Amino acid sequence: MSIENFIHEMPKVELNIRLEGALLEDRLLVIAEQNEIEETLKGFAAWAELVKNPDYTRIEEIIPVITSWLQQPEDVAHVVYELGVTLAKQNVRYAEISVNPALFTENGFTFETLLAALNDGRDRAQRGWGIRMGWILAISRDNPRTADEIARWASNVASKKGGVIGLGLVGQEDAQPIGQFERAFHTAAKKDVPRLPNAGSILAGDGIVQVMEHLAPDRIADGWGAIDSAEAMDALLENHVPLNIFMTRALRAGQIESYADYPLRRLLDDEIVLALGTGMPALYHTSIEDEYLAAVEQGGLSLEELQTLALNAVRMSCLSATEKQAMVSEFEEAYAMLSAESVTDTPAS
Repeated sequence: MSIENFIHEMPKVELNIRLEGALLEDRLLVIAEQNEIEETLKGFAAWAELVKNPDYTRIEEIIPVITSWLQQPEDVAHVVYELGVTLAKQNVRYAEISVNPALFTENGFTFETLLAALNDGRDRAQRGWGIRMGWILAISRDNPRTADEIARWASNVASKKGGVIGLGLVGQEDAQPIGQFERAFHTAAKKDVPRLPNAGSILAGDGIVQVMEHLAPDRIADGWGAIDSAEAMDALLENHVPLNIFMTRALRAGQIESYADYPLRRLLDDEIVLALGTGMPALYHTSIEDEYLAAVEQGGLSLEELQTLALNAVRMSCLSATEKQAMVSEFEEAYAMLSAESVTDTPAS
C-alpha cells in the first residue's frame, strides 16, 4: 500500500472549514449563471477568474463577493451537499463548518432560512454519504456590529437543535481591536458554547495572545506564529488550548516557501496539541488528504504521528465526550488494520 492510499483510507475529522472558502468553482459558476450574476455584477469575469486563480492578498475581498452569488436557499443546500460529498470521498466522517451568517442575511436570508438551507444540504450528504457536519457561526472581524447578534444565534436552543456547535471569529485579523468581540464571546461562554476563533494569520503570536486574553478560546484555528512567541506558547500550554493548523494557507500567503518550512516538528516537540486542516480548501486549492500527505512527505511526520494528529482532531471537536470516545475507538481500530498492511515509501522517522 502506498502512503497516498494509506492516507486516503484513514477515517478523518476536519475542523474549522470556512464554507465561503470551500465553494467549488463549477457549482459556484452554475449558481452565478442561474441567478444572472453576470448581468448585475460589474467586472463579473474578473471575479470569476479570481475564483479559479485567487489573489491571496485579496481573500477577504473575494469571499463576500462570491458568497453574494448564493441567493436562494437551494443554492446554499447545493454547496453544502457538494462539500459533504467532497469530504466523504476523502473518508472524512465528521466536519465542523464555519459559516458567517451576516454574509447571507445581508443578501436577503433570515437566519432561520439560512440554517434550514444549511441543514437541507447537510442532511442530504449524511443520508447519501454518511458524513456528519456541525456549524460554527462566525463573526467577521471587519463587522463587529454583528457580533452580539451572531453570539445570540449561536447560543439559542433552536440553533443548537439545528446543529450549531460553536462561535467563531474569522477575517482580516487586524481589521478591528479584539476587544470589540469580547462581549459576544463572553455571552457564548456563559451559555457553554465552544469558542473557536481564528488567530495568527497576520498578527502571529501577538494575535494568539490577544485571543487568549480576551476570548477564552477552546480551540484556535490557524495559529501561525505561535512557535516564535514564548508568550503565545506559554498561554496555549497553560490553558490546554489546541491548534488546528493550515499549512497550505501559510504557503499561499508566502509565509513559507515549502511545506518543509512549516514549524510542524517544533510545535510537536514543544507539546502543542495539533490537528491538520484546510481552512478554505477551494480557494487554497488543497484538501485534507493533501495536508496529511505534505505532513508526512515534507513535514517529517511518521505515519504513527500522523494518526496521532488525526485522533487529536476527534478529541478537539465539539462532539460529546461519549461520541468522541466511540469515534476514537473506531478510528484506532481502522488505523491498526491499515498499519497491518505493508506501506511503501514510508519516510524515515
